[in-house]
Amino acid sequence: MITLILYYVVLLSATFLIARNAYKMWALNHDFTLPIITFFMYYFTLAGALIFPLDAYFGFKGGAIGLHYIQMFDRLFVVDFDRDYILSVGYYVLFMLVFQYAYIFAVKKYVQPALNKELKKDAVAYELVLQPLVVLLIALFCIAVSFYVLRDEIFYAISHEKSIYLITRATVNKYYTIHQLANEFCVIVPFIAFSFAITQSDVYSIKAINRRRDVLIILSACVISSLYIALLGNRREILSGLIICILIGINNIGNMHYKRMGAIFIVVLALFLSNDFLRSTYIPRELNAFAHPQEIKEMQWKVVEKVAPEKNVGKEVLGSFLFSNELFYAHFSMYGIIHKEVPITYGSSFVYLATSVVPRAIYSNRPPDIYNYYATSVNAVKGQIYTIHHAAAWYLNLGIVGLILGAVILAVLMAFPYYLRAIPFRYTNSFFQLLKYLLPFLLCSQIVTFITAGPEAYKSLMLEGVLLPIILLLLCLKKNTFVSK
Repeated sequence: MITLILYYVVLLSATFLIARNAYKMWALNHDFTLPIITFFMYYFTLAGALIFPLDAYFGFKGGAIGLHYIQMFDRLFVVDFDRDYILSVGYYVLFMLVFQYAYIFAVKKYVQPALNKELKKDAVAYELVLQPLVVLLIALFCIAVSFYVLRDEIFYAISHEKSIYLITRATVNKYYTIHQLANEFCVIVPFIAFSFAITQSDVYSIKAINRRRDVLIILSACVISSLYIALLGNRREILSGLIICILIGINNIGNMHYKRMGAIFIVVLALFLSNDFLRSTYIPRELNAFAHPQEIKEMQWKVVEKVAPEKNVGKEVLGSFLFSNELFYAHFSMYGIIHKEVPITYGSSFVYLATSVVPRAIYSNRPPDIYNYYATSVNAVKGQIYTIHHAAAWYLNLGIVGLILGAVILAVLMAFPYYLRAIPFRYTNSFFQLLKYLLPFLLCSQIVTFITAGPEAYKSLMLEGVLLPIILLLLCLKKNTFVSK
């Protein structure tokens, strides 16, 4: 009991320090991006540490309030509140604090001096105007691509009255990556477009959207894509889009359309609260009764999880919303590495990154990424989907040095967008115009996925999280050239 009390005293003190540092990060530039990044990092890093020890002490009675992570112990490893657990939490606290202090140092040392210089403004002779119908078409095209790739899995789930979410997660479809990309872009593009309707100011010569018809078209694209993603049982993509809307809105809080922000927030909140319902067998059962799709009998699967009994829906939905298993999956990964004494790989993630540019058709025996190494090393049940915390992945690569290095690199990455804003592009093109405006928001929107992956995630962060969304947005914009007076 004394150990438990001391543990919470230290953890709550660290939480207070992290919250105070988040305020300091905001005070540096009055931008809400970093406090929100800190919130999500804390959620996936230490929020589970506030709950698990108490639940373990009282004999895992948390099921009464909606906790349902115990089933993971049979598939991954048993977690105890012991020395290894306390050490793993200590490492996470170190990661969070190093990230914050490195960011504060970088901004004070390099970014603020650059911003304080009297630099000339960008030489922009045009404004970018959004085309709502193109946004809607891109969203529908991405949905169509995703559906086409997973059509057999979706029809199988409906005809056999199984959870669409579990069936699509368990697929071994070789084009699944294309589905994931289409899933992400069908949400992120309309949500970024809608952020131009939330703010009333023309930032970086990107024209705000004010016509009612245009707002409704883009809002429709957001709703349609979010509903499709939710029907598949996913929600991270929707969360990424909402984060961008919120960030752009509150960073222009004096020029924000509150009703439009409220509309998109209500849509996302409703889909989040109904996540367990959408992942259940109710919708496939009703669709099967209504449409009777042709039954698909033979398919290959990974291990398919069981769907929880559909009872006490209110408590299950609330429990899933407040106490998602994602609180614990990544959080427990450091414990597994320490408790199982998993050997350090000495930079295997960077070997993987270097070889990932070579197609598998040429280099079929490429080394595994850190996630697969982790899952194999802790004897996780094959076929299931787990997550590894970013700090745990860096630790698995280079030990405690890797953990600190990973936090510093992440801090530099998050400080870079503000340094970029201090650099004027004398002959600005549309790509750099969008990059300068959207980069901090795009990085923040990817933090949920990024913090639950290893250093390998830097490749997808830059390519799929930044470059491709901007390129797709360029298709939705047209230039209106104007003559300076």
